[in-house]
Amino acid sequence: MDQGEVYFLKLNSGEDLLCQLVGDEEEYLFITQPYRVDLMQSTATMTVTTTIMRWIPFESLMEETICLDKKNVLTYMEVDDIVAMKYRNTISDQSKKEREETMDRLLRMSKLLQEPSSNTFGTLH
Repeated sequence: MDQGEVYFLKLNSGEDLLCQLVGDEEEYLFITQPYRVDLMQSTATMTVTTTIMRWIPFESLMEETICLDKKNVLTYMEVDDIVAMKYRNTISDQSKKEREETMDRLLRMSKLLQEPSSNTFGTLH
């Protein structure tokens, strides 16, 4: 397996993953940015669409190196250039969106901290 390339993994659990390989040892694969692959069928058009979503729900953990025991992997293969490009674009788009959302939250918090407090307490006589 080639480090840095995008792979499709079929796990024994039945889950399908797209991920980037960062290491391959005798008993373990080291991956990053794992996305679960799901098929969704439209009842209206009778078409099947492939979707990917984070395998781990936290962005900061998605960027960490994950150790995966090869005993849990049924099969794997390197994906073609088109799938790899779509995978990398998804990662880029989601990271950009999350950075923007984080900046928006920080700006709102900053504005709240700068506003004079509407809670005024009188003195007791």
